[in-house]
Amino acid sequence: MAWRVAKSLIRLREQIDIKAPKRSKASDGTIGDAAHAASTSDHNPWVKDGPIGVVTAIDITHDPEDGCDAQQIVNALVASKDLRIKYIIWNRQIISSIVKPWVWRPYSGKNPHSHHFHLSIQPDKSLYDSLESWHLS
Repeated sequence: MAWRVAKSLIRLREQIDIKAPKRSKASDGTIGDAAHAASTSDHNPWVKDGPIGVVTAIDITHDPEDGCDAQQIVNALVASKDLRIKYIIWNRQIISSIVKPWVWRPYSGKNPHSHHFHLSIQPDKSLYDSLESWHLS
């Protein structure tokens, strides 16, 4: 199946790359692997834009030594309460704009997300393909 990454997530990654051009990308990711494909992960291209599947999740590597401090970025994203945000997983916690909105809760998934943060965005085209800048500070 043909797929692409949501434009707003590409915009986020570009903004982070500008801010931290030497950052590690070891835990970065968009499209899911086989394990993700067997789940309901937003790393799967389940959102359809015509015949194209759209991935609505991204992982960004935590690399504070090279300017990509996931805690700072996540704090800024949460403070923004951007309408594009569906949920964020970071450092054994999850925060959602839908479930108990904007309240951190424990996250007990297999991956604790301590080497990267995960951002899932809303499946609405006007949101997932928005090119509006993200508030990162």
